[in-house]
Amino acid sequence: MKLVVERSGGFAGITRRGERDGSALTPEQHAALQKLLKSSSDFSPAPGADRFNYVVEVQDDNGTKRIRVPESAMPQVLKGIATE
Repeated sequence: MKLVVERSGGFAGITRRGERDGSALTPEQHAALQKLLKSSSDFSPAPGADRFNYVVEVQDDNGTKRIRVPESAMPQVLKGIATE
């Protein structure tokens, strides 16, 4: 499995992207990812200017799944993957 987290928006509008192999995820990150994937296929965009929005992409043997997540719903333990 490969996890891709992309963060866009914010004051400067800069897009950041990070990747992580599934075997490199901590137990906390893995649990947060599973919960996020089960909670919704897509969330509403973050309201207000200068807010971050994330795209979480999981690639595995079943294909690719992408969901859009506002910063308010993005698990803290996964946010840093986009900026590492």
